[in-house]
Amino acid sequence: MFNWKFAGISLGLLSLLLTGCGTREAVNDSGTSPAASYTRAPSQGAAELLAADPEKVQLILADENIINGDIFLENNQVHINIVGLNSEVEALFAGKFASGSYRLHDVDYSASELEAAQNMLAEENLYKELNLYGSWIDVRLNKINVSVPDDYAEAARETLEQRIDPGMLSLEVQELGEPSVTGTIVEVRNEPVTSILILEPGKQDPTYWFSFNDRSELYDAAGQRSKASGLKQGQQVHIWGTGTVQDSMPAQGTVRRVELIE
Repeated sequence: MFNWKFAGISLGLLSLLLTGCGTREAVNDSGTSPAASYTRAPSQGAAELLAADPEKVQLILADENIINGDIFLENNQVHINIVGLNSEVEALFAGKFASGSYRLHDVDYSASELEAAQNMLAEENLYKELNLYGSWIDVRLNKINVSVPDDYAEAARETLEQRIDPGMLSLEVQELGEPSVTGTIVEVRNEPVTSILILEPGKQDPTYWFSFNDRSELYDAAGQRSKASGLKQGQQVHIWGTGTVQDSMPAQGTVRRVELIE
């Protein structure tokens, strides 16, 4: 089965990610945070310093009004994205938390800036206008990722870079590639939009509902463009989705392209 990519529109104050880091890391040659190795004596003994945890880090960021690009967990460390990281902030964290329990990263954009830019995509109806498949905020890279099909990528990039700082934007271009799903149409619905229920080979129950939008393409067995209104139960089809699927039973996706099979 096609390995779907889930693309959401969300930003949490705390993000749990598995790999990567911020745009500019404040790291010394030993691989530890400068804050962790800062020589200024803390107000309490080094042995008494507690390990950093997300809740305590968030409290310090808020209490000290430190502009930040959110935090994430990786390799048993709390990674903290700081906009304009400096020696004062490094010393502050060195005096609060045990060495090795956290890591500071110098980044360009705050969490609120990233969230505002992402919200703008919906507010200005750019998902529909530019045929964007989805967007999400990459906390480690301190960027907004936007997914778009390859045939719309150039126009989307040009428009987005006029509205979003290009340094904040990362475009994920979706090539057409192989079909997402191949199967048999077992049901067709025309309201509120045309949708087809698909049974994949070897499955006992239908696995996907695919809905059409105004950019979905349908080709008949001869390779000619056709209309979704001509779809019928029992037809064999190759389906390319937009890459986003709702986790339901059956799963729900949107058609990028459908080809009828002879």
